[in-house]
Amino acid sequence: MGDDYDKGGHPPPEMEDRSAFGWRPSAAAPYSKEDAQDFRPILRPAVPVVTVLDDGSQHGEAVRLRGDTLTIGRTSGDLVLPNDQAISGMHAEILRRPWKGSFQWTLRDIRSVNGTFVRAARAVFHEEAIVILGSRRFRLRNPLVARRGASPSSATVFDSTALPPTVWPVLVEATQRGQGIEVPLRSDSVSIGRTGGGADLELDDPLVANRHAQLERQRDGTWQIIAETTRNGVWVSITEVTLKPYCHFRCGEQLFRFEIP
Repeated sequence: MGDDYDKGGHPPPEMEDRSAFGWRPSAAAPYSKEDAQDFRPILRPAVPVVTVLDDGSQHGEAVRLRGDTLTIGRTSGDLVLPNDQAISGMHAEILRRPWKGSFQWTLRDIRSVNGTFVRAARAVFHEEAIVILGSRRFRLRNPLVARRGASPSSATVFDSTALPPTVWPVLVEATQRGQGIEVPLRSDSVSIGRTGGGADLELDDPLVANRHAQLERQRDGTWQIIAETTRNGVWVSITEVTLKPYCHFRCGEQLFRFEIP
């Protein structure tokens, strides 16, 4: 053994950080000029994190998705939330699927009673969709159904003489507590906000911002809901949706954040 080691085979103190027992950065060699990237796995999928967000907090219980599925429910599943009666026994699941040589993650509702929702910046407001604004749920009655097989760019090539007839649906509050709000839509653009905020449709709801969302009729006659930048957002029901690397969803009154670090 070289001269740098004592008779017991141990390095001198000045070499301790480079010993076979594990390298440790010393105070004389900080990371201030380090230009290497952090380690990222290549052979295995990335590990997303689902955070259970409780009562308005942006911090909560973190669950790492290391398998192909994560099920969420009130009485059964990988993630059980027994305190929320609005969550079905087995409510939703997250699935990992191969996609273009990598993987993507899908959120799927499991025929729950109260639905699974994602926070959306913009979404088609079709007849089966339910949208949560503040503490209220809404649906559209008698919206024009989008043409099947239409090109994504079809809205830009419509001739004005070929536009569909004007179909004015009704925005209906979905409630089990008697008669809800019903608002016939008679304009191509309708703003929604809190009472006193100056929106076209005002809701007496403290969870709704002064300018919360916009309903817009598209050139093909269908409707979209567009979220403003607000604290509580716009939530749209889904049957199945591909999750983005950073997004939010909800089951019952429980909010979740999905992210891929």
